[in-house]
Amino acid sequence: MRIEPSPRRAAARHRSTRSIVATVAVALAWVLAASAASAETRGYVVSWFAIATNNPDFAQNCPRAAKDPNRVKFVVVDTEVPQRDIPALVDGKPAPALDYPDALQKDPGIETVVGKYAYGFDLGGPAANKFIDPDTHSAVDDQLWRAIGCTSGFQATPPVLPYNETAPWGTMIDTSPAYAIQVSGADLSKDGPVTVTLDRTLRHLERDAAGGVRSGVSYVLDPSPRSHNVLSGEIKDGVLTINPGYIYLVGDMPFYTQIDLKNAHMRLRSQPDGEVVGYWGGYTDWHAWVYTFTARPAGGADNLGIYWALKRLADADPDPVTGQNQLISVTWRMEAVPAFLATNDGKVVAMASSDGLGGKVEQPMEAQRPASSGQ
Repeated sequence: MRIEPSPRRAAARHRSTRSIVATVAVALAWVLAASAASAETRGYVVSWFAIATNNPDFAQNCPRAAKDPNRVKFVVVDTEVPQRDIPALVDGKPAPALDYPDALQKDPGIETVVGKYAYGFDLGGPAANKFIDPDTHSAVDDQLWRAIGCTSGFQATPPVLPYNETAPWGTMIDTSPAYAIQVSGADLSKDGPVTVTLDRTLRHLERDAAGGVRSGVSYVLDPSPRSHNVLSGEIKDGVLTINPGYIYLVGDMPFYTQIDLKNAHMRLRSQPDGEVVGYWGGYTDWHAWVYTFTARPAGGADNLGIYWALKRLADADPDPVTGQNQLISVTWRMEAVPAFLATNDGKVVAMASSDGLGGKVEQPMEAQRPASSGQ
């Protein structure tokens, strides 16, 4: 026979249990606070961001285009009159091609990259789509680069910024909030687990006397959660990587209106003066990307051809009705300089440091590249 405790005794036992739980919670809070206090957080602001191009030998990447000095034959600059022999038809009537790119009667068939090498990450895509990373020698998924790499404006190899993104990025960093990076860990001079936090700041970047982005400047983080990203990762042999996650950052025209990256990967290395250089890769919405690109078409761009190439080469997230993939693999190259980061109430949350992540510093990429590369 089971004997139930009296209500008074049960209440006393409940108060005792709550007291123990509260004591443990307070102790745990002190432990976590002490651990956080001993941790190190370094701050950076992104000073360079663009499609990760790789064209040291254009003839290998795009052999057809390399043989034709006038390879760009279709630059669509007038949305009222189709500039091709391939008509765009809506309800059987001619329609502005750029307004209705899906109404084009067939794929224009622009040349896409056939070379072996591209920067990025293995996202788990089909083996037939893979490139090889020139740095890591690992497999890479980057179908966006395959689609656009034969376009003249993207014929650049880091640290040269692609023509199509030079002016828009330069305009945005002078007028729009910056992207901030916090790297936190127990000791960032050694290998170990880290937390990477991405945010926007409340003001634009500051330039130095040479026109570059100044190091060691203080920026206040935007408290809005829209561009707040917290990712786990590690430093190993001086290279910072993250566990695949999701990155979303609000942008501004004339650059990207957003950085929306699923299955996001990251690889960063330190260079002299504390600058970090590396890559972000994952899957992005190819519709949003091509809209941003064709909203400000540059000379030498076959905009309809690029649209159809992206549509054809998209490699993730098939539409359940049509089967058309909605996402495409992409890699962006970025650079970031050390910065002090603070909350809007004046609390400094990250320090600017010239030390290398993991205690290691690499020479600038241009110093490592052989002279025979042609860039």
